Amino acid sequence: MDTKDLGTFCLVARLGSLAAAARAEATEPSTVSRKIASLEAQLGTRLFQRTTRTLALTEAGAIFLARIEPILADLITAQDAMLAAIEKPSGILRVTASNAYGEAVIAPLLPSFCRDYPAVEVDLLLTDNLVDLISNQIDVAIRLGPRPSGDIIITKLRSTERRLVATADYLRSAPKLSDPRDLADHSCLLTSNSPQQPTWFFHGEAASLEVQLPARVRTSNTVVIRQWVLDGLGVSILPDWLVDADIQSGKLVWLLQSWKVSVGSRESAVWAAYPTRAFLPLKTRKFIDHLRTGLASPHVADPWQPSIS
Repeated sequence: MDTKDLGTFCLVARLGSLAAAARAEATEPSTVSRKIASLEAQLGTRLFQRTTRTLALTEAGAIFLARIEPILADLITAQDAMLAAIEKPSGILRVTASNAYGEAVIAPLLPSFCRDYPAVEVDLLLTDNLVDLISNQIDVAIRLGPRPSGDIIITKLRSTERRLVATADYLRSAPKLSDPRDLADHSCLLTSNSPQQPTWFFHGEAASLEVQLPARVRTSNTVVIRQWVLDGLGVSILPDWLVDADIQSGKLVWLLQSWKVSVGSRESAVWAAYPTRAFLPLKTRKFIDHLRTGLASPHVADPWQPSIS
């Protein structure tokens, strides 16, 4: 039996749909149907009960799935172990990240990874939607915020912090800002991800404050907020990976530095998530190691800074 056909069978069983399996394998439902029919012909029994609306494993199909999945996992493990022995990762590496973080941080780290591992083909999916790793055949997802939950393996790449920032021009004409409570008199630029009254949390050595804010303008896109702050529209709290280069260059001023600031949970980090597997593929392990090294280096060059020829 063709191991690829067996893999397709397991995918159809997990997703419960020929069409969903076809999308995951970037092929046509008719191709998936032919693979299943070929397996059924070789086994001499039906693996699925099909109607116009439903697809379910037969009793024989359920027994076959329970036996074949561990075997396929062992085959993948054996292949990865062999590749690890020769230290030459290869194949397609599917990565997903949010639009802003992917563009600002992940994409600039990819060229050096591709040079180091030329046999790996990288497919980078940038989306702000939470992608299902199994159905989309994602090898590793980069997620930000509190520790992710679910049936996935999580490893922490680095902690993140937020900075309260504004331009010097804005501050020259704005009211004083020496305490978090002074924000009530300022033009605050906020995310629109929550319908509740917007609140920023400040944590100092001797006190913690929750400051409810007057929102002059909101958006769900942190890159847009960064640009508004640079344009002098107001003050905002933005992630370090997005504004540290601006602070270092003098384009933005970091305010109230003695306070830790957040918009929710105090735990915030960059996480690598990958599907539960007995053996981490070499291509995935090398990519995670590459990210960890790159994120520990000085801030990635500002991707929105115009180049000078």
